[in-house]
Amino acid sequence: MPWAIAVSFLVGAICAVRLPVLLFTLIVALVVVVFGVIGHGLGNSLATVAVWAIIYAAALEAGYLFVHWLFYLFYVKRTAQKTKQASPKIRSKYSAE
Repeated sequence: MPWAIAVSFLVGAICAVRLPVLLFTLIVALVVVVFGVIGHGLGNSLATVAVWAIIYAAALEAGYLFVHWLFYLFYVKRTAQKTKQASPKIRSKYSAE
């Protein structure tokens, strides 16, 4: 099962690159429902199926959020640092007093 959690994390990370959050949410819901039906059909208890469905959904969401956090670090923070460094170079024609 750990490999399935890792795959879920990677799928969530890949989906974060180009998939809007609403479509990703629908995919996660579909994965949970399909896993629940297949797991219950294989004879697992409803509690076990529910717990594993939540774990897989959490892994998908964690991958999605991880990539968005990386995007935040690379794009937003880097842009903020560039604008902060550029501001002392700008000279105003008005005095600071």
